[in-house]
Amino acid sequence: MKKILLAFFISLNLGSFAQVKKAEDVSETFVGRSLNELDRFAVNIGEEIKDLFRKKRDYKPFTNNHEKPIKSHVIPPNYIETKAISSTTRANFTKLQIEKEVPPELSLNVMYPRITPNKGYVSFQVGDNNYKRYINDVRRENIEYIKLISPDSANCFVKKYTLLPKREVKRHYSFVLDHSGSMGDERANKLQIAIFNAIKNNTLNNKNENIYSIHKFDGEGNIVHLITSKIIDEIEKALLPPKGLIGFGNSTAIKDALNQAIDTIAKDKESESKLIILLTDGYSNTDEIQLTLTDVIRKSIDNNISIAPVGFGSNVDDDYLRQIAYFAGGNMYKIYHENEFDQFFKNVFLDINLNYEIAFSPCKFGNELTIELKLKDLEKPLVGHTFFATPIKSGYSIDLNILFDPASSRVDKDMYGENLDQVFQLLKSRSDLSIIIAGHTDKVGRESYNKDLSLKRAEAVKKYFVNLGINAKRIETKGFGWSIPAYPYINGKNENALNRRITLKIK
Repeated sequence: MKKILLAFFISLNLGSFAQVKKAEDVSETFVGRSLNELDRFAVNIGEEIKDLFRKKRDYKPFTNNHEKPIKSHVIPPNYIETKAISSTTRANFTKLQIEKEVPPELSLNVMYPRITPNKGYVSFQVGDNNYKRYINDVRRENIEYIKLISPDSANCFVKKYTLLPKREVKRHYSFVLDHSGSMGDERANKLQIAIFNAIKNNTLNNKNENIYSIHKFDGEGNIVHLITSKIIDEIEKALLPPKGLIGFGNSTAIKDALNQAIDTIAKDKESESKLIILLTDGYSNTDEIQLTLTDVIRKSIDNNISIAPVGFGSNVDDDYLRQIAYFAGGNMYKIYHENEFDQFFKNVFLDINLNYEIAFSPCKFGNELTIELKLKDLEKPLVGHTFFATPIKSGYSIDLNILFDPASSRVDKDMYGENLDQVFQLLKSRSDLSIIIAGHTDKVGRESYNKDLSLKRAEAVKKYFVNLGINAKRIETKGFGWSIPAYPYINGKNENALNRRITLKIK
């Protein structure tokens, strides 16, 4: 009976691989949706089937007595094997050798969102995901808009943002590696070697001291944190010589593994960017933690950790991994052969270094927002999405999209009433919140005059909320003039419209 149930379960799941959705199609489906949608994609296996995975046998190296290794995977006929990432201009984008009658297609990937108390950040890339060919001459003027979409209130357009120049960023990469029996010893060895070679190559080419974490996992709570280090010799000792599936080889528990990796990388208070690269060749079938996958992903969001799942082979739930990628702000990748490991993991680092990065002032609070980015004046208009959160907690702030006439502190209710109403509704529904409204200017004009004007503008916004019934004691006002710029001044200029702003901070 158990064998029949298992065969039925596998046949159902294998049937889902016939049509794999494009990443942008999946993102579109989930725009504005709740994070709880993620749990609908979790694989629920009956206890009887789980028992089949829990049966332990003595493991013999290179014989694989747990899950059977998959000898070969079914590769789609139009699949293009992983290539080295290339960077090119818009004019030369299509000038390449076509394979399998698949022309290059321009697409937009939006990913790696993170939030600080004063600013948000998000990355994007423009190019072709099949040929790994990306455009390097996108400019700020190509950004048509950035929008924050909320599932339960009005959306808003981000008015203050800048395209950051390439810069050194201290990063933490966490590799979470599936060592279930279906991987097999030879693949596990190639995987471990490829990870080390990619890290070694990245440390030689990167002046910044990045941190690397390595985790191996199979199922039933068997997750091993090998190392967290920036020292290449220590990483080498942890990964080489490779040990195949020794100590592993059982079933698969993706949720358990992600939870441990998040807990580990969250301890790092130094790195500005944190990314988990999860490689798996199967379904999550023997998780033991009581947290839902939504809880796990929420933990990653709260700690500014992105997750980039890598589906290896044809026996993977692609939709499940794509949802993890969407809600945790990463890319979802797909490879089919172990010979791709070396190039793929080298690409992981190249991929990040070629991304564009935007710094922006969030225009609304929300724990479940979507960033929508639209580009223009390219081969075609491009739209991309990623999940985002501006926490409603002490120290975090947003920009109120309000502009004042020169030398004026009058709030134009007809023009900005909708923006202000969103804040009013938040204050009305959360009587426990107290806020600071702060006015800021750029450096045009006298310092004393700007400080006085910025305070008057903050007081005008406070009066608007008090007139609607908000207790004045919950609102503090400050005028900072030009003393706290949010964006840099270019070429010694005193003018920058991005610094003329009203911010609202949770006390």
